[in-house]
Parts: sequence; structure tokens; C-alpha cells
Amino acid sequence: MKKIFSIFTFSALMLFVMGCDKIDINETRKPFTPSGGDKTVLIKDFTGVRCNNCPAAAETVHELQHQLGEEKVFILSVHAGPMAQPMGNFPDFLTDEGTAWYGDHDSNPLFSVDHIALTEGNTLGVAQIDAPVSEALSEPQTFDISMMNDYDASTRQLKVEANVRATSDYEGQLYVTLCLVEDSLVGWQTTSTGLNQEYVFRNVFRGNLNGFDGDLFSNGQTFFEDEKTFSQTLVLDTLYNAEQCYVMGYIYDKADGKILQTAMGKIK
Repeated sequence: MKKIFSIFTFSALMLFVMGCDKIDINETRKPFTPSGGDKTVLIKDFTGVRCNNCPAAAETVHELQHQLGEEKVFILSVHAGPMAQPMGNFPDFLTDEGTAWYGDHDSNPLFSVDHIALTEGNTLGVAQIDAPVSEALSEPQTFDISMMNDYDASTRQLKVEANVRATSDYEGQLYVTLCLVEDSLVGWQTTSTGLNQEYVFRNVFRGNLNGFDGDLFSNGQTFFEDEKTFSQTLVLDTLYNAEQCYVMGYIYDKADGKILQTAMGKIK
């Protein structure tokens, strides 16, 4: 049975390789220094377990994160598209929200910086994200987010609180989204050198905690120091490792999908 599955897996991978954007892991990356301030940036990495070029792209983005600081740049690995469809022993990390964000694109890896690029129909390759990240970090900070998680290991009950405060005036229809993220999952992943059965998946998006759009912060004019706290209580699925789970919160403008600020808090 294992031999039959191996032959089938290889054939299927060959069918999908054309939809997997090639990454040059030896490409020279030019360092840059963003402006100061407390603005954060969220990179959504649209990836797939059967995308052979996705691991190299993910590694490059994590190098960028380490260069700029993990308190400045957050990464959300969103499994979506043809390459993310589970098959056999490949893990299933698909989510309804991720599929909707991905839209009608047909290749991986793809990236969005503070979500706006992919929403507008543009596709960013890993070699194209440096400039948008630098630009986003240099923008003035308009909101501050504080995350607090209270987790009971005996009942697996999780209470999440996200306090969102305006640091300047802003006009628009604003929503706050709370996401569950699980790190350091091990499973099958196709790579440029073949199948890795013990690949470590980082920052896997598990879904939204407060609905597809999130919760309304304001509709119209927001003034300096306007503030709201958003709470969610849930029982953490036993499939998830609480030790490796985080809650990510971000505020975005509904008009264009642009994320204005992001924060993340570990569950335990």
C-alpha cells in the first residue's frame, strides 16, 4: 500500500508543480532599515503543503522578520489554493477565511503585506515584499493593540481580550479580527529537494475567533484615544497544542482591507 501511495503522490506532485512559483534561495537580499516608531506589519504567506517552492520562500520571509525584529513584523502562514489541498498523509490546514482571502489565485507562494496587496488583485512574490514591508513600517502608527490571554489547562477554556486604542484620528469603517495561530507543527511537506515527512510548519493560521469580518470598532470618525476591548471565550480544540498556540489581533479598514496594526499574544 505504501508503494502504491508513493507512486500516486509523485504523480500528483508533478501535476501541481506548474502552479508553484519558483524561488531562488541564493538570491541576494538587500537589507534596509525602516523608520522608527511602534508600527507593526503583518505578512500573510499564502502557502501549501504540496508547494515545493513554498518552504524556501517561508525561510526567506522569516529571515526578513529576524532582521527587522519579531516585535515589528508578524507572519501568518495561510494554507490556501490548489497546493494546500490535503491528500493522503499531507496535513489539512485549510480554513474558510484563508480560502476567501486567497480568492481566485492559482499559484503559491503568494504574499500580502498588511493584506492590501493581495486584496487589490496584485500578487507579491517573496522577492517583492521588502519594499512594501519597509513602506508599511514607516507609516505613522494610528492604533495600539494590547493582547491578554487567560487559559485554564484543566478545562482548556481560553478567554481572549484585545484592547484597541486609537493613537490618532482616523476615518473609516474599522473592524478588529482575532485569529488563532499554531506554531511548530510537524508533517508532510513537498520541498525543492523532495518530500520532507518531518517538516516543521510555522505560524499556521487556524481560523478567526470572532467571525469572518471580526467585530466593528467604529464606522465613520475615530478620534484620538477612542478605545474598545474585544473579548472571546472558547474551549480550545484538543487537536491543538496549547503550548504552541497564539492569538493574533489586528485592526483593518473594511474599504480596502488594509491592516493598520497587529499584535500577538501567547496562550500559555
